[in-house]
Amino acid sequence: MVGAVKEKLSGIKDAFRNAFSNAVNFIKTSYNEGALKPVVDTTENQTETYMYSENTYSDAEKESTVVWNNRVRENIHSAVQNAAAIPTSGELVVYANGEDITKITGNLSWKNSIYELSTTMSFDVAKSDAAYLTDLIYTPKVGDIVRLVTNVEIFRGVIIKVDDGDKNCNKYSAADLGWYLNKTSQTYQFKDITAADAIKALCDDLSINIVMLPELTTVIKQIYFDKTVSAILTDILDKCGGDYNYDFVPEVLRIYKMGDLVACPEFQIASNIPQEYSPNYRRNVSHSLSVEEMKNSIKITSEKDSVYTEIMVKQNRELIDRYGFLQKIVKIDPEKESAEAAAERELAENAKESETYSFEIIEKYAGYTRAGEVITVDDVLYVIMSTDHRVTDGWHFDKLELRKLS
Repeated sequence: MVGAVKEKLSGIKDAFRNAFSNAVNFIKTSYNEGALKPVVDTTENQTETYMYSENTYSDAEKESTVVWNNRVRENIHSAVQNAAAIPTSGELVVYANGEDITKITGNLSWKNSIYELSTTMSFDVAKSDAAYLTDLIYTPKVGDIVRLVTNVEIFRGVIIKVDDGDKNCNKYSAADLGWYLNKTSQTYQFKDITAADAIKALCDDLSINIVMLPELTTVIKQIYFDKTVSAILTDILDKCGGDYNYDFVPEVLRIYKMGDLVACPEFQIASNIPQEYSPNYRRNVSHSLSVEEMKNSIKITSEKDSVYTEIMVKQNRELIDRYGFLQKIVKIDPEKESAEAAAERELAENAKESETYSFEIIEKYAGYTRAGEVITVDDVLYVIMSTDHRVTDGWHFDKLELRKLS
């Protein structure tokens, strides 16, 4: 009897030993750059779970040129990025889920600005309660891919909201891939890596193709914890100094210095009349100058262990003599950022008059003036800060907000 019990206990021990050994082998073979392969729930709503090794983000010195990013590579939106080329005819056409909905679309508008990465679009689609029209008219849904084309593809994005309360039409909001970067948070630690390489690594993690990227040699040493991807991009570009902008056109990312891209909006009243430069026929003009936000003196400070240090002051003496003394205090970490570079950047951004200049133009369908581009008005160069496009009665109107190119 005792011998039989011992034999059973020995068998149970061997079974547990084998199960444990198999589990260890599974972990070893599944481990991929710090993360387990996804465990997929095969229920109707699939979920994936990624287990990470324990990550610690700190300023401790380790090997240089490292992007400490322990995760599985994602695609920000594979269906949008991999959408097939769409035919163009020069006419304005709106597609939803591959269906031409132009004839039932109204109140079409889209806008972008340098303040936000995303370009957004809004439109209405007529609807009817007639049963026989159900199979003849496609009703767009949240999550559908929307595309706007003329002679080129102007916009490609995803419907993110629908208001279907009106009995006559549905009201839609769509956004391009920039919206996802505004909404997605991530964790990174960059150690002595160039800004260009940091941006490439960040975009590679999300399978984002870059079509335009300046030579950004500024060295980045920074921890980003629980920041949106767009906020990380913005901070990296701010560290490079100067004005940089970034946007999607329509499925790839552009990063460029303000002033590098020039807009030339034109319109044509009739086919037998030459095209005209749109800003020469601007309307609803608004213009103002202000020094309310000006700072003409920048003091750089630091703090460590409750000890505060004044490092340097950089000033624009001409503006102080003209407008009076207006100072801004900026605290930095001297081990991560140059005091001189920080002072130079802050003074360039703040030591100037604030100018607002806006007006509306008519633009041909084939044209698409975007925020971040440069436009000439009365022989003066302006950066386009925002655009607000709308199509009304067959005409393409565009409201521009500008500031002088520094």
